[in-house]
Amino acid sequence: MLKKLNGTIVTHLAITLSLNISATLLSLLIQHFGFTEVNVVVIYILSVLLTSRYTKGYTYGIVASVISILSFNFFFTEPLYTFSVDDRNYIFTFMVILFAAIFTSALTSKLIYSKELADEREKQSQILYEITSSLAKTGGVTDVATVSAQCLSSLLGCDTTFIVINQKENTVQKLTAPKSGRGITVKDINSEDIETITANHYTFPITVRGKRVGLVCLPKELETMTKENRFLLDSVIMQITIATQREILTAEKETAKAETERERLKSSLLRAISHDIRTPLTGITGAAEMLLQKLKDEENIKLVQGIFEDSGWLIRLVENILNLTRIQEGHLAINIQLEAAEEIVAEAVSRASKYAPNHKISISVPDDVLFIPMDGKLIIQVLINLI
Repeated sequence: MLKKLNGTIVTHLAITLSLNISATLLSLLIQHFGFTEVNVVVIYILSVLLTSRYTKGYTYGIVASVISILSFNFFFTEPLYTFSVDDRNYIFTFMVILFAAIFTSALTSKLIYSKELADEREKQSQILYEITSSLAKTGGVTDVATVSAQCLSSLLGCDTTFIVINQKENTVQKLTAPKSGRGITVKDINSEDIETITANHYTFPITVRGKRVGLVCLPKELETMTKENRFLLDSVIMQITIATQREILTAEKETAKAETERERLKSSLLRAISHDIRTPLTGITGAAEMLLQKLKDEENIKLVQGIFEDSGWLIRLVENILNLTRIQEGHLAINIQLEAAEEIVAEAVSRASKYAPNHKISISVPDDVLFIPMDGKLIIQVLINLI
């Protein structure tokens, strides 16, 4: 960079001296043909303007102004070929020329700077537009990382690394694009390697909702980039962050949609199966009830009674499954009525005791009858599940 800076200074000084020498030779020529000193002054001011046009900054314009005054004094005022001034009027003339030259030089430099700034901003806007357009066509975080690495590599002319951090799957990918902009290298790395990579690079974290999902790694020497280039780079990083966030949110939305669809299908399947099971169970319960009314043998009555109770339990189980699907879909109708707490508890214990014949279930109820607003069927099932 120092060599480049020195080369720029030498080039601008050469332009300044060349224009001054050309102005001096042209002035000597027109003086030979009888033109006045006013024309000479105009030529020197023109050389200062040209110097300001083809150099950067105010310094070279001021240097050109001073050299023009000295050249005018040396070649065109008496005594010639010295820096002495016999006529005091020339001192005022020199001051006016110097002021005019510096003013026009500063104005020209400012206009040139404004034009260069406008061109630079237009160029940056075009670059951002192209990068944004490329990112808009991506599909997935890895695709965003690939396009981002290639765009930054081409823009900055350096090797660019993009690290994709997938915290959900606990994986880390390293994508590297060479400065040529052609091809990209993808490699799986360990999370411990991230610290080593960041220590040797100029890094920009990609954060979505407070979580680091990626890292843009550039060569260390780019830390000393100009303010304008840093602004452009920050703008590109912002676009990359927005694109990454968009892809993550899209993936989460698709996952949630698939999960919802999966739950809907599961509920539909459970509902269909439950309906198919409940129909024959109802028939079994009805048949068992009829047999209980006709049978007289104690042993057969006991067996049929077991069938009747078990089929009733299965019907209630199917009903619970249906209620579960209704709860998940938000369609469960709750029938709230005043129920006697003692009766609800007694019914729950009666049903549950059959499945725990070797356990003693003790209950405690108040002396007064307690009525509570509830859905009796659902509360009984809850108590059975708890018991």
